[in-house]
Amino acid sequence: MNYFESLNKVVEAIEENLTNEIDYKELAKIVGTSSYTLQRIFVFLTNITLTEYIRKRRLSKAAEELISTDIKIIDLSIKYQYDSPISFSNSFKKMHGISPNNLRTSNTSIKIFPKIEFKPIFETIDELEYRVIELEKQKLYGITTGVIDRKDFKAIKELFEKSRKEKILDFIIDNSNGKQLYYGAIIDIYNNDICNKKIYYILGIKNRKDFINIEIPEATWACFKVKNKEQKDILRLYNTIYTKWLPSSKYTEILNYPNLEIYYKNYCEICIPVR
Repeated sequence: MNYFESLNKVVEAIEENLTNEIDYKELAKIVGTSSYTLQRIFVFLTNITLTEYIRKRRLSKAAEELISTDIKIIDLSIKYQYDSPISFSNSFKKMHGISPNNLRTSNTSIKIFPKIEFKPIFETIDELEYRVIELEKQKLYGITTGVIDRKDFKAIKELFEKSRKEKILDFIIDNSNGKQLYYGAIIDIYNNDICNKKIYYILGIKNRKDFINIEIPEATWACFKVKNKEQKDILRLYNTIYTKWLPSSKYTEILNYPNLEIYYKNYCEICIPVR
């Protein structure tokens, strides 16, 4: 089974279990990876989180059932894994723009989110330039976004703007070793194997009283070079790492460790902890 066939098997498993609790670990076994990596691959390939995809597929099926049967709304909410009719109705209205009750008494059209099909895309990609390094355990110091949504890139941009406006980045760079000027770190937050939140940091090697600190664990890191420091190119490289390099490499990612971005004068490196 090739990589895209495996992902389509994941989609089929989701379809077969829309009315059941879905175990992300079991889905990940189909691809031969971890729940963490599957979620990252999925969002990079589809631009939607796995959780959001499942939610939209459930609400699509629920809407079709609502207009074609006389099932009670309370039974429909239970069937599609909602805790209560209220949470179901709120989620339904957010997607379809109309409450379940009103849909049955109107001619309003519904929004159907179709099942995803993964197909191989043959494209020319840049050669990846990376090195494997060993880093000892260390503490880094700086500022953070706090907990944000997994795809909230605006908050990261605003953190960088704050760091420049308030001269925080100047302090970090002035107190660097002259080569690794500053660091970015991403820590994903999990709830029952589902990752929808993260924390982003801008860090340096010197502390001061208004900084927080995080510990970077000792590990092996695969570090991929980005030839500039543009966010769009950094995100593009993350996409390539998780959808092309990681599935075909001999390495597996170490879970629950931060991803590091090391910023130099004219370029940066994305560093993934691996074994």
